Amino acid sequence: MKRFLTLILVLTVSLLSGCGSKENENNAETSQVKEEQKSEETASTADAVEPNQAHKEIEFKSINWIMGAPDPEPTAGIWVYNKDKHPSSLDNQDWDHEDMLYVQASKKYKHQQITIKKLQVIENDVIKIIVSWEKDIGRELPPRDYVTVETGALDGKKFIVEDMDGQKVDIK
Repeated sequence: MKRFLTLILVLTVSLLSGCGSKENENNAETSQVKEEQKSEETASTADAVEPNQAHKEIEFKSINWIMGAPDPEPTAGIWVYNKDKHPSSLDNQDWDHEDMLYVQASKKYKHQQITIKKLQVIENDVIKIIVSWEKDIGRELPPRDYVTVETGALDGKKFIVEDMDGQKVDIK
């Protein structure tokens, strides 16, 4: 009987220890899977990219000069025309409801034309004018564009002009 009890005791201990080692294997596998997941999460968050800064934009309308645009200014620059201050050649505009922005680039950009694409509010008093370039072989006039904006939208503002690639445009 002693032998029998000893045998049962040995079998019970070996069965219990066998189950325990299986549990240890499961725990080890679970730990390894969790570590791999953490490693993948770390790798994926390391590749995370912050969004670009967005800016408020001022709405505008491009002007299509059916009878031809007014003559360019003698020098490059930026002009904001309104009801009180505008060239006499623009008297026929609706100055009660809109102002006009005129951008003329330097003559060094020969045979090119600009088109205003965005008016971004960078700071309360700074507007970034983003333009695109278009080849215009034979063009002798400096690159320039006109747009209309809501009355007063550009009052007291300073301007930066850049192209779509982020390069500053010479307006002096």
